[in-house]
Amino acid sequence: MHIPDGFLSAGVTGVTWATAGLGVAAALRAEKTDSQPMPAGMLGATAACVFAAQLINVPVAPGVSGHLIGAALAAALLGPWRAVIVMTVVLAVQALLFQDGGITALGANITDMGLGASLTAYAVASLAGRRMGSLRGLVVGGVLGAFAATVAAAALTGLWLGLAGLYPLRPIVQILFVSHVAVGVLEAALTGAVLATVARWRPDLLRGATAGNGPAALGAIVMGAFGLAVAIAAFLSPFASLLPDGLDRAAQRLGFSARAAASWPAPFPDYLVPFIASAGIATAVAGILGTVCAAVVAWGVSRGVRSADHDAHR
Repeated sequence: MHIPDGFLSAGVTGVTWATAGLGVAAALRAEKTDSQPMPAGMLGATAACVFAAQLINVPVAPGVSGHLIGAALAAALLGPWRAVIVMTVVLAVQALLFQDGGITALGANITDMGLGASLTAYAVASLAGRRMGSLRGLVVGGVLGAFAATVAAAALTGLWLGLAGLYPLRPIVQILFVSHVAVGVLEAALTGAVLATVARWRPDLLRGATAGNGPAALGAIVMGAFGLAVAIAAFLSPFASLLPDGLDRAAQRLGFSARAAASWPAPFPDYLVPFIASAGIATAVAGILGTVCAAVVAWGVSRGVRSADHDAHR
């Protein structure tokens, strides 16, 4: 679902950058003024997990692969605005280091997978959670929110491509919406599995990471999540499916894939390290590098926006 450079017109690029900028600014302001600040390490660990999870493409339909977006999971664990921050960091690292999504299209990708997916997931999950009023409701809401977030982000992607004149608006929105239903089912299943596990073993995390947790407990959670993310990047990313994702497949079928043209000489394009001969090892090294970068940047952003009296931002 990552839009590359070359797909969007100047006007659409400007609109999406402005939308993303306003949304991220609002998220940072909400984080700065929150009376119950989240430890910066939690944002860093979540960003690492989301980045690592996005490395693992799996077949979801004949000739098409998909991966976890992670916005719904981040919104369930951290809240909507912190999910926006996490997704923005992940998308920026992907674009700048690996050419996964274009630099000019970064505003659109943040709007789609950062703002659109995070806020949609949180809204749907909140409605379901309030109706059921239990931890089970939070898990069910997370599942429904994950599916809704995926198809909403796909529809937004189609909207920008249509408005840019790449393909007629109505058909491209319909094509991307339908083609991402299977990806939405995958997102819902994985999100539900993670949330059900958390609800079973650490239900406190679904009530707020700082609820009843001291520094030592929070540190253990952060280091465990970060270690899991690094392990996924190291040992699973080399086995990711090479099939095109939903957007790439649509671009090939509809004849506009040749419009993609990178505008930034990323140091590790396509998640490969140039001086490592083995493709599997190169992918693993690039995945670890990206995972660590996402964690450090998210931690730094959270630390940077904290208020002077928010000592909990460690």
